[in-house]
Amino acid sequence: MHKKNKKFELELIKKIVDEESTNAFIDFNVEFEFQNFDKEVQTVYVLENRQSPNTVEFHMLEDILERIREINPRYRVGIMFEERVPREEDFE
Repeated sequence: MHKKNKKFELELIKKIVDEESTNAFIDFNVEFEFQNFDKEVQTVYVLENRQSPNTVEFHMLEDILERIREINPRYRVGIMFEERVPREEDFE
């Protein structure tokens, strides 16, 4: 695939993740964003926002997976997490 096509593909993947993150927020009350695409393992990684009300789980990403597999059936989705900052209500 040409470099120009790869750039277009990456932009399309970012757009898909952005659109589906909005839907996931509405449906599951989670927050995440596009983090990276690893071409070696053909995986799109999303990063859970530290302030996400709920933890991102794979079943919440099924729509992303379905859409990116239209681009390439070998693509997968992975979740990246950062250390969560404890909130006061976590200790109540």
